[in-house]
Amino acid sequence: MNFNKKLALAAFGAAMFAGPALAAEGPYTQAQLDKGTSEYNTHCRTCHAAKGKGALGPALSGDVFKKRFGGQSVTDVANWIHENMPQTAPKSLSDEQLYPIVAYILSLNDFTPGQADLTKDSGAAVKIPQ
Repeated sequence: MNFNKKLALAAFGAAMFAGPALAAEGPYTQAQLDKGTSEYNTHCRTCHAAKGKGALGPALSGDVFKKRFGGQSVTDVANWIHENMPQTAPKSLSDEQLYPIVAYILSLNDFTPGQADLTKDSGAAVKIPQ
């Protein structure tokens, strides 16, 4: 057996021994995401368009979102939304509406559901990538 085949077998064996990598736990639940989709369509879609693509308001995903919120915590994002949105009624979203909406926005930015609800406290530990 040549050296390259031995090396490949050793790497394969090491990978099998290590086992599958565990996926990172998402910061919100699927139930929160489902509710957030509905809340987003009620409170945000008019200005930010379907799936946060941006219309009257900016896009809520991709580079536009990262440029605005990159490096900040999810709680910082939620606080900003609460203080400023919807534009016609700032501070009107309750936590029961706000955190599901934030979960929906996170899903647009490649965050996945996990086992625990997103809250002000748990969101403080989650950063938006830059």
